[in-house]
Amino acid sequence: MKQSDECAANQALVLAFLTVILWSSGFVFTRIAVRDISPFPLGLLRYGSASVLLVIIGLVKRVGLPRLKDVPLFLFLGALGFFLYQIFFNIAMMTITAATASVVTATVPVLTAFFASLLFREKLGRIGWVAVGIEFAGIVVLTLWEREVSIGSGMVWMILAAVCFACYNLIQRFVKTRYSSVQSTIYTITACALMFLFFLPQGLEEVRTAPLTSLLAVLFMGIFPSAIGFLLWTKALSVAKQIGDVTNFMFVTPLLSTLLEILLIGDFPDLGTIGGGLLILIGVAMFNNREKLQQRQFVMSADDQKSLDSVLENRK
Repeated sequence: MKQSDECAANQALVLAFLTVILWSSGFVFTRIAVRDISPFPLGLLRYGSASVLLVIIGLVKRVGLPRLKDVPLFLFLGALGFFLYQIFFNIAMMTITAATASVVTATVPVLTAFFASLLFREKLGRIGWVAVGIEFAGIVVLTLWEREVSIGSGMVWMILAAVCFACYNLIQRFVKTRYSSVQSTIYTITACALMFLFFLPQGLEEVRTAPLTSLLAVLFMGIFPSAIGFLLWTKALSVAKQIGDVTNFMFVTPLLSTLLEILLIGDFPDLGTIGGGLLILIGVAMFNNREKLQQRQFVMSADDQKSLDSVLENRK
């Protein structure tokens, strides 16, 4: 039994790490694609190709169709988690680096938990709130460091994208009891692709003029970071003993994105990205391990109380 649990844990770690590698590459390849393809057609091409692959997988696995009453829910999830997220993300990637975008994206688990504390009264604890404060301090550094603050800045768009995905995670809890993770992924990404069909004429026009490099970058993102990436991620979550064992790997994304960006594009992060990124990663690490830190703090407090009681006893 222990051996099977260990095998499942190792499988989850491998799947999660592969997913993070694919997601990290998505930041860099988006930087390449947005040079020649505008944000709306880029979203259509990326999630259109992803949905084609996912529909084929769905037909092979015979996942079936969602219940008619649940179609609006999947449309809403597709809008939040992919359609709006991708639009904001693509606009942001026109002016910020992949390293900066990946660091902001690493705040999604924290934003999700923060909103859950407001909507579902889930307790963050003192350490959790401190971690959230450090997170937003890091975002402030990323936003203000040698940049002009404006409502149209890339950082603002990236933060909006992160908020959209955090809300997607919250609403996703209403789907898990009725549909599998694979079904949910197929339905939401397909819904997103249908929404992007509004930009089909513009997409066809830009495909004709875009260089092969950008088109290959979009195709790569649709197949690997989008379709395969989310399937691997949902599989990792299903076999992991604890969700935190898998989500921990999201914190590696900024490092991998920065390395890939240096290798493929030659962009080096500035001091604002490094400093703000470190603050965000420290906050994320604290937040993810807040229960362990709180337990350790409780044990230390108990030990201090015992020491104090011992001193008082000796004085008597």
